[in-house]
Amino acid sequence: MKYKFRIISAVLLLSIFGLKADEKERLPAFTLADQKGKVFSSKSAKGNTYFLLGCSFKDVVLCRKHGRKIYWKMQTLLKDEDRASFSAYLNLKNAPATVFDYIVQEKEKDYESILLDKKGILSNGLVEGKSFLRVYSPKGMLIHKEYFESVDDAKVSELYKLIQTGK
Repeated sequence: MKYKFRIISAVLLLSIFGLKADEKERLPAFTLADQKGKVFSSKSAKGNTYFLLGCSFKDVVLCRKHGRKIYWKMQTLLKDEDRASFSAYLNLKNAPATVFDYIVQEKEKDYESILLDKKGILSNGLVEGKSFLRVYSPKGMLIHKEYFESVDDAKVSELYKLIQTGK
């Protein structure tokens, strides 16, 4: 019984330290181009609550769907004084040539910008079949992270509250 208590105590202690480590996670430094060649730097997100949504290359449709839902619904909630920015990215490290061909074919369509992470700079934490959202404070500190299989209006409203707390 004492042994089980020690294991449970150790797990709880590690969980607490894990949360504190996440709270100290900073916005990663990156400069990436989107599918149309426009370059975005993480430095330009400073001063805003920053929503960074990522997916593996196999989940391009999922990422586009979740990104659209969050971005467009958020536009109905944002006020002039709200400072928020949004980016979605695909991890293209080790992606086959067919993925790049698809991106080139879709380039002329009027899709929202999606950053192309060809070197896997932002690949840490990605899970196939899910989008990975990280939200950073205006000072560049991680304030929320979550995996999605689907996104609805209630979830976006919940995410909007992060902007309110970040002011």
